[in-house]
Amino acid sequence: MNSAQPSRLARVAARFTSPVDVWLGARIMAWACALPILKQILPIRPLVKLVWRRPRLEPDLAREERVVTFARWACRLTRWKSGGNCLERGLIAYRFLLEGGAAPTLMIGMARGARAEIIGHAWVLLNGAPAGESAASVSEFVPALVFGPDGQLIRSATATEAPDLSPTVR
Repeated sequence: MNSAQPSRLARVAARFTSPVDVWLGARIMAWACALPILKQILPIRPLVKLVWRRPRLEPDLAREERVVTFARWACRLTRWKSGGNCLERGLIAYRFLLEGGAAPTLMIGMARGARAEIIGHAWVLLNGAPAGESAASVSEFVPALVFGPDGQLIRSATATEAPDLSPTVR
């Protein structure tokens, strides 16, 4: 490795700028460990209610970026082979963005995969844009469930709104 390039560990350590960041990272990691179990026990609405948090801080763009980054890292660490789970990552980002005074929206969408299978994806919108991923990466998904900053379900796709995800006969 080129000595001019910082190591991966150095790049990670640089994201933790204070003890508050270390505490934030530890709390995010705890949720990343708990959510794989919780999502098997609880339906989505109670799960969103569980992670919902009243804002307790003033909005801070740098903190919002760290929350999204730490959520991605924590979910990758708990599911190394798959690169993380989008629902877990989304729920964690949603919780800690809310705590930080942001107004995130949790999106859960569906699409048809390359082999006609139904695939789902969860992501967080912040200021109308996907947080931590590109708009292109979520563009194929039709929102099925949308939870607002108050934790309430604000949209649920009806059968007439949802795309035709029925199995294709070949």
